[in-house]
Amino acid sequence: MRKRKPRVRSSAARISRTYVALLTIVMLSTALATVSAVGLHLVRNKREDATQLMTVLKKSFSDYKPDWDYWRDTAPINVHSTFVRVSVTKANGQKHFFYSHNAHHFLQYNWESLPILKNIQYQPARGIYYHTTDKVAYTGHLTVRYEVWLSLNNVIQLFKLILEVITLITIIGIAIGIWLTILLAKRLNQPLVDLTTASQNIKQVANPEQAESLPVPAEPQEVHNLAAQFNKLLAAQNRQLVRDHRFVSDASHELRTPLAAIRGHIELLQRHGKQHPEIIPASLATIDTESRKMQALIESLLQLSRMDQAQLTLQPFDLSALCKQVAATYQKQLPQQLIVKAPEQVTAMGDPETVEHILLALLANARKYAPENSTILLIVAAAGNTAKMEVRDHGAGISAADKPRIFDRFYRVDASRSKKIPGTGLGLAIVARLAALNHGQVAVHDNQPHGSVFTLELQRVRKNQLA
Repeated sequence: MRKRKPRVRSSAARISRTYVALLTIVMLSTALATVSAVGLHLVRNKREDATQLMTVLKKSFSDYKPDWDYWRDTAPINVHSTFVRVSVTKANGQKHFFYSHNAHHFLQYNWESLPILKNIQYQPARGIYYHTTDKVAYTGHLTVRYEVWLSLNNVIQLFKLILEVITLITIIGIAIGIWLTILLAKRLNQPLVDLTTASQNIKQVANPEQAESLPVPAEPQEVHNLAAQFNKLLAAQNRQLVRDHRFVSDASHELRTPLAAIRGHIELLQRHGKQHPEIIPASLATIDTESRKMQALIESLLQLSRMDQAQLTLQPFDLSALCKQVAATYQKQLPQQLIVKAPEQVTAMGDPETVEHILLALLANARKYAPENSTILLIVAAAGNTAKMEVRDHGAGISAADKPRIFDRFYRVDASRSKKIPGTGLGLAIVARLAALNHGQVAVHDNQPHGSVFTLELQRVRKNQLA
């Protein structure tokens, strides 16, 4: 058994079916209305002709009989296809019939009336006629009954011709309308088809830096907006893909270094540990150091992974008090002098625990890169709707080329110096992620005359808002 093909449910097919159905209904309704209006108009004209004919017929009646010559001369229409019978009933009940030309022979046929239209009579050999009657009572107990049969055959022929023309026009109009509707539907749907085809052809290229995009049609506006938004989504996904690719590459590189050191010392101990026991403490110390680096790196990676799905509950807190508390605790671990400049109270919206983590990470970063005899300045300020926290150091500073990437994962400014400075290269990446979770922004600027300024901006909460 052959499987039935699934019904096409594309937008073009739906538009075509809908508009074809509407077009067919409109065309058929128009044709039916036109035919009905024309038919009623023709019948009304015939009724008016019959009324005028009856009026003339009454005027032609004189000397107890109709004057057929006067009737034919004054009748408003051609009387050759019209038949009249006049019956005169006297007071004694005697009845006389008068017939127009060929009317007696005409009435020998068996005529039938339509069930609804009683005035319409038909006979297969003669056609269709309009039958009307009227009765007039004269003085002297004389009653005259007039009967007129008015031919409708010419009207029927005209009506058939009109019906054929309208039917032909309707069929041609529906056919042309269907063709134009299908073309229009395909044209309207073509941008979506191109969009679908392009999206199906998008593939992952070898170089993730080269991202493919969908064509953006100029019209219709809805498809233009859809393609533009989809390209933004593709660009965002590609950037995430590039970041993930770099992240995996950098993580592999960072893990490879301590692993190589650990493996090297393990092999060294396996080969020469028994013959040279003096190398064991140094090798174990190196293995311990490198394993701690790996542990710190893995913990940072897990922390970043958890933060990708994390959501914080933000609340108002005193940023000034938090900074003063952290500075008082952390000062003991700093070789540099830590100076805090903060007003009495600056209320910010955020998560105090993660903001404290950001501050500790920025202080740790300043500790690593600033000279030991320098000062680190922690400033808290409020301006408008923004609560700002700054960590200023007097280290070597960051070049303009490095600033855009300073918050990338595993990015370190000076590779040669970074090897001598402990760290995983993920601290500032964690800071940037935590700032985003707090609906804040973190940035880096140059300090004067040298050094760097790391700034965290959060939403400020005013006193009237707390009430």
